Amino acid sequence: MKIIPYTQFTLPAWLAMRAKLFDDEDPALLEEEVRQITKANTLKSQPFQCLLAFDDTETPVGFIEMTVRSSAEDCMTSPVLYIEGWYVEPGHQGTGVGRALMDAAFAWGREHGCKEAASDARPDNTGSIRAHNALGFEDAGVIQCFRRSISGRG
Repeated sequence: MKIIPYTQFTLPAWLAMRAKLFDDEDPALLEEEVRQITKANTLKSQPFQCLLAFDDTETPVGFIEMTVRSSAEDCMTSPVLYIEGWYVEPGHQGTGVGRALMDAAFAWGREHGCKEAASDARPDNTGSIRAHNALGFEDAGVIQCFRRSISGRG
């Protein structure tokens, strides 16, 4: 297995797997989000990295997206490595790909001064919760998040 940072060459593989992870989102919006994220990273407004895992046949089998945040739920130090997205193809789950991606993310976080890592999963995503627990993450509590547009009237 090989783990490498994203490039323009690996962008299509990243976008395809990202659409699987966020399968309830519009793929065009996901692609636009990646454009914004990578543009912000170029401007260094917030450290960001995406690492992709490839098997021995050079087939993409997973990715992990991470940022450095000033804080995260239940973390006691700053900055904090935040796992924004983590995906392993179903046929490769349980084979160490997810752990290898997470270990690479931890190393990247340490390079950016992080002493803690945080992540999230929807309460109904039991597979992700089990994977996080298997890697030593602790439950920081369930919170209900809200959003609202404030553009225009209403």
